[in-house]
Amino acid sequence: MTSHKPVRSVLITGAGGNLGRKLMAHLLAQDWCERIVALDRAIPASPISEDRVQWVAGNLADPSDVQWHGALAGIGAAVHFAAQNPYPDAAWSDACASFDMTLALLGAAGRAGLQRIVFASSNHVMGQYKDAPLADSLTPGGLTTSLAPGPGTRWFNGREMLQGTAYAASKLMGERACLAEAHRSRGALTAICVRIGWCQPGENRPETINTSGLPGEETSTGPDTERDLRWFRNMWLSNRDFTAVMERALLADTEAWPQPGIVVNGMSANRGMPWDVETTRRLIGYEPQDDIWDHVA
Repeated sequence: MTSHKPVRSVLITGAGGNLGRKLMAHLLAQDWCERIVALDRAIPASPISEDRVQWVAGNLADPSDVQWHGALAGIGAAVHFAAQNPYPDAAWSDACASFDMTLALLGAAGRAGLQRIVFASSNHVMGQYKDAPLADSLTPGGLTTSLAPGPGTRWFNGREMLQGTAYAASKLMGERACLAEAHRSRGALTAICVRIGWCQPGENRPETINTSGLPGEETSTGPDTERDLRWFRNMWLSNRDFTAVMERALLADTEAWPQPGIVVNGMSANRGMPWDVETTRRLIGYEPQDDIWDHVA
């Protein structure tokens, strides 16, 4: 794989959202980060303001929108959070627009000479493992990224059963596109797709994880409430661990990688969870610090 210079500048798409703002605040506290380009459809009313931050308004879903293409100049790495609808109840039209954004960014990244793209994938790519029959064979740590995908988590919102297949499919196809571009470039662009657990907005308290599948909702009473609640709690990703796994994805060298593009899980160190984070630790040096079961019964 191509030898790269250390990353010193980062483009963040969807920078005004929950994850984008948390990561930006963290990176600004790191000495190695010299510049952040914060890209979103519109500049927030209360943007993070700092000399190292440049806000850019642009529509990633429109590859002819020249406002965001110039923002890639001189950038070492990109973290791609932007989505038409960042929640699992996204419609197929939202999913298509989100996938278009990923393709547009990958094309522009190659032309601009970016060294790395970190794609914010989702636990929902493996959501069918919540239920039988896929759940029946799971053991602690057994849910690795080498397993066949099972896109679309089923959940009960208090009124009806829903399944986030469209949202999950856009994330799965985004992963495949990132891996393909890294392979095509022969490692000139490396890619890490992080299947992010549940990192709620704001304080992201363990006790507010619920079975609704959406932040800010109450736990819904359904046919398998206790089992479902354990599934959602086991994918908790604390604010501290979220910023840690994303920083490691930006900075990790490729020495231990089997190929120039990899997929890893991003959850906290929740005891007994099915999600494998040992591979994440081995490939990018992620060391999760928090465990939801230290906080909830």
